[in-house]
Amino acid sequence: MKNLFRNYFSSLPWGMRLFLLIFVLGFPVALIGLRTHLFDLYGWLALTPALVWKGQVWRVVSYAFLLPISPLDWLISLFWLATLVSVLGRNWSARGFWAYCLLGALAGGLFISLLKPGMSCGVAGEGAMIFALLAAWDWLYRNERLILLGIGEISVRQAAILITIINSLILFFCSGWFLMLAMWCGGLAGWLWLRIRAKLFLGKTPQQIRSERMARLEL
Repeated sequence: MKNLFRNYFSSLPWGMRLFLLIFVLGFPVALIGLRTHLFDLYGWLALTPALVWKGQVWRVVSYAFLLPISPLDWLISLFWLATLVSVLGRNWSARGFWAYCLLGALAGGLFISLLKPGMSCGVAGEGAMIFALLAAWDWLYRNERLILLGIGEISVRQAAILITIINSLILFFCSGWFLMLAMWCGGLAGWLWLRIRAKLFLGKTPQQIRSERMARLEL
């Protein structure tokens, strides 16, 4: 098991390793700070719209690198992030991957800050980035097949929709409809960016991009 994790981690580009390392260490470090009262990462980095409008603009993205104070949430989030990063890390440079994830986080953060500017409670969670990565997974691998435990063989699109529904239900019942919509903005922003990038920068339709990638895989 130790070698499995080591091989997985070493196979990732440095940018993706750093991305995952922040989530692996972030929750334990934040929890230690809260329990020892030495520091409070949530107080510094969580999205608090009232503080954003007072100049603490980093909070519109930094909130996405904090996880709710729950070991179960931490483990589930790490599983989805590690899975999506391992697949999508092949398609982007480290800079492109980080920029895409930050775009998703920014979309969710702006939605909350603009619609509830006076909100004084903090928001933390990587949901906006998860939805953005799910949009990219669907965009790049839509028609490929995979085996999902307990379900069987399905397409990547079906898997992405299923995971999106599960995450949306969790957000709805645990955090409410407003935060669910805010996190959806991350997926929407990611989808729009992929579409604009394909159309304007690459001059290709999504179908052409997928066909070329499949041809490379077959060769």
